[in-house]
Amino acid sequence: MKNIKNQKILNSLVNSYFFILFLVMIFGRSFIGLTISGYRIGEIFILIAFLSTFLIFYPDIFEGHLDNQPLLVHRLLVISFFIYVFISEGSLFSTYTYKSSSYLWTLIFIYFGIFLYRYKSLIKFDLRYFLLPLPLTYILSSVYYPQIFQNIFINYSDVFDFLKASDLLLVFVVTNYLYFIISDNYKSPFIYLIVTGAIFFPYMAYKSKGAILPGIIFLLLMLFQYRKLLIKKLLFSSIVIFIGGLLFLFSTARTFGGFESVNYEIFFSEREENIKMHERFTNFQSIVKTQPERYDPEIVPERYETQNITEVSEDIYINIIPPEKEYKNVSHFWIFTLADNRLYSNETNIDYRLQIWQDVLIDLRLQNKLFNGYSYNEIIPAMTPAERRGWDGTNENVHNYLINIFARGGIVHLTLFLLFYYFIINFWYKKNKNYLILAYILPIFVTSLFDVTMESVRYPLIFFSFLGFFLNYETKNKEDLI
Repeated sequence: MKNIKNQKILNSLVNSYFFILFLVMIFGRSFIGLTISGYRIGEIFILIAFLSTFLIFYPDIFEGHLDNQPLLVHRLLVISFFIYVFISEGSLFSTYTYKSSSYLWTLIFIYFGIFLYRYKSLIKFDLRYFLLPLPLTYILSSVYYPQIFQNIFINYSDVFDFLKASDLLLVFVVTNYLYFIISDNYKSPFIYLIVTGAIFFPYMAYKSKGAILPGIIFLLLMLFQYRKLLIKKLLFSSIVIFIGGLLFLFSTARTFGGFESVNYEIFFSEREENIKMHERFTNFQSIVKTQPERYDPEIVPERYETQNITEVSEDIYINIIPPEKEYKNVSHFWIFTLADNRLYSNETNIDYRLQIWQDVLIDLRLQNKLFNGYSYNEIIPAMTPAERRGWDGTNENVHNYLINIFARGGIVHLTLFLLFYYFIINFWYKKNKNYLILAYILPIFVTSLFDVTMESVRYPLIFFSFLGFFLNYETKNKEDLI
């Protein structure tokens, strides 16, 4: 009787987790922001992730499902976190400590995915249902969003928002990769890839050009997997690609309002700036300019020592900041300008990120924190200027997964994270003798180098859960089924 009860609980856990993944893929940030007993679903998942992380110190739980190397690296990351908090005199009772270190705790979702694979026989629905979120996200984002869902999120979530381009890309990659892995043939997932890619690419380009490069990377890597189908079934593949081309033209016309008004530059640049090297913009944002007291306390008048430099009046700001200098070593290439060893861009969004990343690296070096980073007690200093905090003043993300890890945990954490991913890829290779898993990891990784993805909850929840699920799949030889 007890075994039957445990089986029912296990059954409910497996199916509930998959159902939650399904909803997060469709509704994204709005769903994660729903409140239960005063706590958002995202906060609950971070708490569960933090508590579950300590399971990695019980290796028997994952025996046979993952190598010891990634487990060892994961343990070192967790141990180093507590060492960092202790050294930096941080607090283990501060919620900010766990918010700023969320990139550590969300790794456990990989093991949740492994758990799901182990008990996949309990799943009460066909995994092909996960092909539905992709067309549903397109409908909700660009066709029709039912009022009933809007009312639910407006009343019970901390935000009502449409999916970002990076979220759409994630769903595109997950669904197409899943279909390729579980399908018994090449033809069906090939059709799904071409059709969904043709419809989604113009819309993702309209939402954010940053989603296009990883999208193309994924498309090329998957087409490489279909290379024998393209050759052996030339007529079939030609028809599918032709239909895909028509759908792409239709989607482009629909997205941009008609061929006669299509601005193709939106694929490459949202706005061009003519101001030389963004001097008036980036120089003011530079941490060396906005926080000179970090490097020379005497430069700030005593009465302003406790005041945020961005709040000082303009005349005082001019007095304490040296006059702008004339750059001597300047070179231009494409949309970039290198001036006195600092990189600028005449594309607004790229330049915004470039200045943040360079400020992080410069400040870490000047503060002698390259080895262990800032830890988890405060906002990354490069994000303190008001111009970088967003319209509501709450943004503190550097828009780069690796830079964020480097800023928080220094060279130590950055090295451990890269080793973790290396061992994950190596685990797949030893099992399948190919690098197909890169088709899943690489596009998401590239996206995370230019956007706030892995610092959220929903993105790593989906990405890592399916990564753990995929890692235990053995790729089938489908050549005979072409």
